[in-house]
Amino acid sequence: MKEYHNKPREKRLKEIIIGQGVVTLIIVVVSLYLVFWGFGYKINWQNFSIRHTGIIYLSFSPKDAHVFINDDEKPGSAPFNIALFPGYYETRVTKDGFKSWYKNIKVEADKVHSCRNIVLFRENPELEVIIDKDQVALIDAPYDILVKNPAGDLSANEYEIWNGDKLVSRFSKPISGVIWYPGNEYIAFQQGNEIRVIEQDGFNDTLLVQLSSSAPTKFLFSWDGSTLLYKDGNEYKKAAIN
Repeated sequence: MKEYHNKPREKRLKEIIIGQGVVTLIIVVVSLYLVFWGFGYKINWQNFSIRHTGIIYLSFSPKDAHVFINDDEKPGSAPFNIALFPGYYETRVTKDGFKSWYKNIKVEADKVHSCRNIVLFRENPELEVIIDKDQVALIDAPYDILVKNPAGDLSANEYEIWNGDKLVSRFSKPISGVIWYPGNEYIAFQQGNEIRVIEQDGFNDTLLVQLSSSAPTKFLFSWDGSTLLYKDGNEYKKAAIN
């Protein structure tokens, strides 16, 4: 009788030991995965191999914009980072009412590809005529401080923009009036009857505003880059660009 009464307890003990073993195994596997992940490794589920990864890091404004990697939306807001296997990834930052940012990014193992101070500019900026004399004086002021910068001194000929001795971009249509955009990641310029911005590396050439004529004009940005101030014919205007 004594042996009979002990059998259920032995059975429960066996189940408890097996259960604890499974839990311990899961904890060990998860811990090892987190350690490998912390050192930049990920499991490639296609061939069940462990491979080293690289990282894409993005900081952008507006911060609630959406990030797409190879057309797949990734969760998160700015600053954004993701570990990926080495290769090329079509990367987009988008938001309704703003022009998208795009770049084909090469990810390399153990390296971080960083794209900082990405700005999404408004598709239809609000325009306003300037009557404030101080703002008018700013637009008419000399431009030396807007082209000389620790990030490099800007210069332009009819078809090229240069940052020091580095070619930023070459154009098929004449340009004029190059200046730095605040943060030094973008360069603004006039092309025909348009004021545009382009990144230092020559990517993401983006229209900001259209002018009433192609006559060379003056323009500058507010300190935070949210507003473009410019002269359009005989009028002085400002545009809320982001």
